[in-house]
Amino acid sequence: MNAFDHETGVIALVNVSVHGDPTAPASRAVGAALVHEPGVGWAGNAEVVPGGSVETGVLALATAGVAVAVEPSGTRVAARARLPRDGVDLTLEGVPVGPELSVESTMPFGSGYLGWAVYPRLRVDGTLDLPGRTVTLDAAGGYADHNWGRWWWGDDAGWDWACWHAPDGLLVVFSRMTNRAHTSSGQVLLTVEVGGRVVRFVDDQVLVETTGRRWPSRRLPGALAALHTDRAAERLPSRVVVHANNGFDGLDLEFDVRDVAQLVMAEPAQPGLAFLHELVGEFRCVGLIAGTCVDSVGLGVVERAG
Repeated sequence: MNAFDHETGVIALVNVSVHGDPTAPASRAVGAALVHEPGVGWAGNAEVVPGGSVETGVLALATAGVAVAVEPSGTRVAARARLPRDGVDLTLEGVPVGPELSVESTMPFGSGYLGWAVYPRLRVDGTLDLPGRTVTLDAAGGYADHNWGRWWWGDDAGWDWACWHAPDGLLVVFSRMTNRAHTSSGQVLLTVEVGGRVVRFVDDQVLVETTGRRWPSRRLPGALAALHTDRAAERLPSRVVVHANNGFDGLDLEFDVRDVAQLVMAEPAQPGLAFLHELVGEFRCVGLIAGTCVDSVGLGVVERAG
């Protein structure tokens, strides 16, 4: 679950995932809660626990300090994180306010497959207790999705994903499957929701350009990141530009990266690692979507895995 507070520029990222067969002794679960505040930086952390210790519900996962849940009806998404040593105590509740995005798919990924489902645009309320201040979210922007599948971390596979949200209600979601080095790509999908209308651009209707260079300012979990200092200077862009056109609709978007966090994901069943990079920042886009002129600014996050 992601929350975008346009009033303060604060961006919150909360996720819980299980890696491996939960009944296997080697399985692991990761609960991550990261909050980025302009001019301050990152607060939060990722905790890794045995997979068997995770509390599970019909649509809920919880580690000791991080929990995410979805009501079976899909009418509410909630996230809770309490990481006092890492400066984060948050409670978020999101209610769908946008149309169905109908982005649910299963695709080949590495040695297996990856499934992905996207929830409608969310209105998020809640509180973020950060070092030195409390941020109250009142009708902030929100995004939630769900991934599942069967693959090995360390496969020759990766992805580029992004979510951009504007206070006028614009939501842009991007996804692209890649190889581990991000030198080749599979299916590309850009979904735009504005004014209750949804438009999609696919494959060669979407052009992505990156420029500049950013390094992760936060790497976690700390012990695992310390073992892989060779990835501390990962080459990541400082600007992402997206051009989309299908002959009827068009969008041009520029995203400036404010900061980057790196999460190291270890494969529990065999030797292998993957690196997830969360790039947060601000964007502006212009275009024509379903007959509506778009000229929006907002907040976003780009995720690069591989």
